[in-house]
Amino acid sequence: MQVRISNLRLFLLVILVIASKNSLAQDTITSVDYGLRLAKDKQYQQAISVFDRCIKNYPLNPNVYFYLGNAYLDLMQFEKAAEKFSRTIFYDTAYTDAYFNRASCYFQIKNYTLAYQDYTKVIALESNNANAYYLRGNCSYKLGKFAVALVDYEVALKANQNDHELEYAMANAYFSMENFEKALIHYDRAIQLKNSFSDYYFNRAITEYNLGFPEDACADFSNAKDLGDVEAGGYIKELCK
Repeated sequence: MQVRISNLRLFLLVILVIASKNSLAQDTITSVDYGLRLAKDKQYQQAISVFDRCIKNYPLNPNVYFYLGNAYLDLMQFEKAAEKFSRTIFYDTAYTDAYFNRASCYFQIKNYTLAYQDYTKVIALESNNANAYYLRGNCSYKLGKFAVALVDYEVALKANQNDHELEYAMANAYFSMENFEKALIHYDRAIQLKNSFSDYYFNRAITEYNLGFPEDACADFSNAKDLGDVEAGGYIKELCK
């Protein structure tokens, strides 16, 4: 026997299906918001559980994978975080923040080549992203490509002329290339901008010693020691007599 559905029943059935879909969408949005609140409160594991449930309802949503990746990143579970950011990028190949955060994960697990590639993608999407140039420079530095690192540092420095970390990074790159004169210039600038970091004084002291300025070097070793550098005392005993 053939079963027929009246127009009224068919209309009511369509209404119920639409209402059910709208309810599911609203529940998912609410859950995402709840997960974000949990993450903001540093309840990262609970946030992960919420986002995982959201993904089951909407497996093609790149934002949920991104939020999930951020939660793992906050837990310093870098490989899991990178996996979630990769899923974000799979569904949205222009998701700049996902490339940026995945690069951070790769850097933390010392895969500097992949980190470099992701920062390069960020720069392709946002050519004025000075921080991406700086961090890509750090990848080059870790890979022993000091001249390449300097190119990126220079670009970043044009946008952030009073950034002591950039000056310090440039000084280290020049030092690694044994260009002690330029290294000293940038250590000087870094210390002018931030005079409370022992590493800045310690590295400048080594540079000054290499340039044949032992008195300046000893003064900086002393500064480094006063700021808590545990190695500086040994250098003072050996070199500053």
